[in-house]
Amino acid sequence: MLKVNIKKILNKEILLYLIFGITVTLLNIILFYLFINVFKMSIGLGNVLDNIICILFQYFTNRIWVFESENKGKEAIKEFIQFILARGITAIIDQIFVVVGIDFFVNRFISIQNRSVFSLLVKVISNIIVIVLNYIFSKHFIFT
Repeated sequence: MLKVNIKKILNKEILLYLIFGITVTLLNIILFYLFINVFKMSIGLGNVLDNIICILFQYFTNRIWVFESENKGKEAIKEFIQFILARGITAIIDQIFVVVGIDFFVNRFISIQNRSVFSLLVKVISNIIVIVLNYIFSKHFIFT
């Protein structure tokens, strides 16, 4: 009985979403780290840029491999716009979480030596929230 439930939960779509979700999460964290620590961008700008890159990556992986969308023409454009709008909502949530988490908590209460680690921890927590919301939006509103 347990095997049946696991197979229902871990279907191809979920597994691919998890694989690409982990990939884009790593990309998101690496880009965030590079933009903030290597290129010395502000937290807000670095986070916006890494989100734009990752949203485009997500669209193509979700469209092609996860949800196997076959929409063309106007339907494909509608799908893309819905995807961008949904990801825009979660990008705003991520932006607020990261900026508030880092600027108001990490930078005020964490020693300079540990700020980089705690900043990445804030980014990871934000990514977990965003991944769940993104799946719900994609599954139920975009790639239907």
